[in-house]
Amino acid sequence: MDDTYNPDWRYANMTQTEIEDHVKSRSTILLTRQHVIPESSGKKIKFRVTEKDLEHLVADALHRSKGVLLISDIADLPRHFNSAKYIQSANDNKKKKKGVKYQYYEISIAGRRMYLNIKVDRIKKEIRLHSITSTIQTTAAKR
Repeated sequence: MDDTYNPDWRYANMTQTEIEDHVKSRSTILLTRQHVIPESSGKKIKFRVTEKDLEHLVADALHRSKGVLLISDIADLPRHFNSAKYIQSANDNKKKKKGVKYQYYEISIAGRRMYLNIKVDRIKKEIRLHSITSTIQTTAAKR
């Protein structure tokens, strides 16, 4: 990424809550529609994004994926779902919840590679975009 241009400069003096509110106001399509990653990705999936998920994405952009996922990328994420590539599935290893799996898809925004982490909760019967990371641990899971 070009260090001389930072499209997130406008967020420099805002609190995380202020950033979340700003991103929510610009993310109508992301929050109100069901999204689809097509079969051509390697594994089709339909999912939603809630306001809580959006807050997690802002935290990812500020911390875990800083420099890869930009705050200004979040509202435009739906444009990139069609070009996502399936990487792997993994069980919930942190909380060890039964019925919870994560599907990882790679996307690229302006040459920055990142991974969508989509949470599939069979107990709650919901599929949501959980987070975006700059790296994933690859497993021996079947693709």
